[in-house]
Formats: sequence, C-alpha cells, structure tokens
Amino acid sequence: MNETKGNQSELALIRYIRNRFPKRRREILKGIGDDALVFRDGIIISTDSFFEGVHFDMTYFSPYVLGYHCMAASLSDLAAMAASPICALVSLNLTQNVSKKEVGELYSGFEKITKKYKMDIAGGDIVASPAFGMTITVIGHAKKPLMRSGARPGQALYVTNFLGLAEIGRRALRDKLPQKEYPDAIEKHLCPEPRIFEAQSLSRYSTACIDTSDGLSTDAFHLAEESRVKIVINEEHIPIHPEVGKLCSIEKIDPLEFILSAGEDFELLFTAWRIPKIPKVKIFKIGTVVKGRGLYLSKRGGIKRIQPSGYEHLR
Repeated sequence: MNETKGNQSELALIRYIRNRFPKRRREILKGIGDDALVFRDGIIISTDSFFEGVHFDMTYFSPYVLGYHCMAASLSDLAAMAASPICALVSLNLTQNVSKKEVGELYSGFEKITKKYKMDIAGGDIVASPAFGMTITVIGHAKKPLMRSGARPGQALYVTNFLGLAEIGRRALRDKLPQKEYPDAIEKHLCPEPRIFEAQSLSRYSTACIDTSDGLSTDAFHLAEESRVKIVINEEHIPIHPEVGKLCSIEKIDPLEFILSAGEDFELLFTAWRIPKIPKVKIFKIGTVVKGRGLYLSKRGGIKRIQPSGYEHLR
C-alpha cells in the first residue's frame, strides 16, 4: 500500500478517476478533463483548494491579499472557458490561531475582486481544521464555452502577456530579494488577474483554451492531449519579461526551461486561425498546431518531443 502511495501522481490519479467515472448525464456537456464542469445550458462550475504550506506562505501573504489571490486563481478557470462569473461558494478550514479579524480581512480580499466582476459570494462552509486553507467553488455562464479540445491542425498557439513572472515573484519574496527589483513579478504572484474580460474578447476567434496555472509545458500538453493534435512551441517566439531574464541570469537558469515549468501566471494559452489586434490585450504567437500527437519544442532549427515539466501535486 505504501509503495503504491509513493508512486502515485496527480495526472495518473485524474486519469484513473476519469476512466472509472465516465460521463452519464446528458445535462453535462463536459466533465473531467477540462478547466471546469460545463452544463449544456452554459452553466460552468469549477472548484479549487488552497492550503498553507502548499499553495501559499503566510510569512509574506496578508489575509487580505490571500483572499484576493485565491479568488482570482479560482476565477481563472472560468476565464479559460470564456465564462462570466455569477457567484462563489467559500469553504474555510480554520485553525485555532486564525482570528475573527483575520477572517474579516480575508473576506475583504474576496470582496475586492468579486465586486470587480459583479459576482456574489453565495454560500460555503466553515470547519475547524489542523491546517489553514479554503476551497472555493466558482459558478459562471458562457453562451459558447471554450474548451481544451478545439485545437485543429493549421492553427497557431497564442498566449496573453508574459509567462514565468509569478514564480519569479514567489522566489523573490521567499528569498527576501530586493522588492524594488521585481515589482511586476511580486504583484503577479500576490495579486494575479484572471483574464475574464480578455477571454470574452478572444472567444470569437479562439477554438481551444486553458489557463496557465501549471506551467507552459504542462498546459500546452493538456491542449494537445484533449484536442488529439501535435503542438509545437517555438523557442524564439516565447517572450521573456526583463524580471524573468534577470533572476534566471543571476541563478544561471535557462529562461526557456524556467518558463516551460513555472506556473500560476493565470494567463490564457489558446489556439486560433488568426487573432486581430484587440485593444489593451497583449498577445504573443508562440507555436503551431499540426497533425500528429504530443508536445514538441522547436529550438535552433530542430524539433524535439518534450514532456510536461510544470507543477504537479504528489510528484
């Protein structure tokens, strides 16, 4: 039993659960295997858990910022499906040393972002727990949900904004680096912005989409798997933010390898035949979709198959 436990992986467990519980209800358009559950009437539901020591570090997170961060991360799954948020359910796991004031500050963080997207906090649960954390369920609606399975050969692979910033921000805070040298990265880690409005602007053109929560290689791999296509990422087209380049240079890390594995940017990775310029939306074309299967990297004129190297629970 202990041997099996040690060899288990998050992706393997998901495949096991997905195979064991195939979709049976007609009301469900898409179940396990995408960013969220999609009903045929356009209702979209996603749930995420966050625990201290696994997902966040209270040595530099305030309760207010934590509330904003966790709600934003949860809403990113709705953004990936071009959904408009309706409400959220929040279940708190509280240890004995969490005060009422801190809970109030946490909810102020929730309130800041839920007001922005005109959504309600409509319920949840509160339980005593040996570990501080929370589970957030978000509910939204989309007339035409974007899914991971719509990529087609001949299309291009795009991403909004820069990747890798959130992980640079986490390292800067963890290692107590000079904050003035990594302002964009620290802001990205603490207060990410779900690309709700951007996704709705792009939904007319996008055919498949995922949010970049686990790292470029892992998220692109999910698109290739669900769409049954071959995705080729072009190294030369991946933009590198100056703060990413700076810390990678200091730590002697290849910035490309770093971006392939760094997660929690909560940007949109999507495919389309073409994307026009959209005001206030920064978009980079970073790859192509071709016939075949799997994920590949085009580097210095050669192409090689790569495996997902992003964050994976239980690894």
